[in-house]
Amino acid sequence: MRHIAIITLFLVTVSCQKVTYDCQMVINSRIETSSGTIERLDNTVAFAYYGDTLDYKVESYQQAVSGHVTTSKDGQTRPFDLQGDYSAESGQMTIRRISNPVVFIVMCDTENKVYGYCQQSISKGLDYVYTTFTCPLGMLETQKEVKIGQWYYSK
Repeated sequence: MRHIAIITLFLVTVSCQKVTYDCQMVINSRIETSSGTIERLDNTVAFAYYGDTLDYKVESYQQAVSGHVTTSKDGQTRPFDLQGDYSAESGQMTIRRISNPVVFIVMCDTENKVYGYCQQSISKGLDYVYTTFTCPLGMLETQKEVKIGQWYYSK
């Protein structure tokens, strides 16, 4: 009888461990103005695509804001796998139910018509993954594309 109790306890412990990629990505959205100050950015949309930066490319702001990317393999346009939800209260974008180990994230500042993209790896067992999108508005006045951290930004 004691063996059954030990086995039951072991099975309950194992079954409660999270071994999937099902998590939420939380993106703080900010803008760096031409004067260098960083402010909260409220006018955003975000999309996730299962794959990485070798699988997809974004060819324009219009493509990015419409939730589409171009596949690198065959040049076809495809829609997003997941769409973000923005919370005006927290100033954060949340992409829910990410169930792949690698995602290609595209985020757009709809007021200034700037988009950014990055690749994000997801570890098993995580409930949340956090990143920050900081639109470098001042830098994009003189450069077509800017890389800051893991994000690539374009206008």
